[in-house]
Amino acid sequence: MHLIIHLATEERTGGPVYYRWMYPIERFMGKLKSYVQNRSCPEGSIAECYIVEECLTFYSLYFADHVEIRHNKVGRNEFADNVLNEGINIFVTNGQALGKREVKIFNDDTLVKAHR
Repeated sequence: MHLIIHLATEERTGGPVYYRWMYPIERFMGKLKSYVQNRSCPEGSIAECYIVEECLTFYSLYFADHVEIRHNKVGRNEFADNVLNEGINIFVTNGQALGKREVKIFNDDTLVKAHR
């Protein structure tokens, strides 16, 4: 009974449920928990590992021109000549077709079925 009374207030305060989804926060908390190496002082372990990860990310971005890292690595289905560095283009495809190219022409009945 008590929960039902507060649900309307929570909805007014926080908005719809999709604005308050906790999954990303839970994943981040799980990542922080994995940093704990010394259970007697977990905060220090988390802070130390988080700083180390931030430093490694900074250094890897600093050397990105010379070394392949996760931020500039070409995907397994992408090829270097398909990647554009000219800016944002909404018509760019980042991959290449796998397999034989095949053109099919559908009649009206098949298009209606596919649309449904």
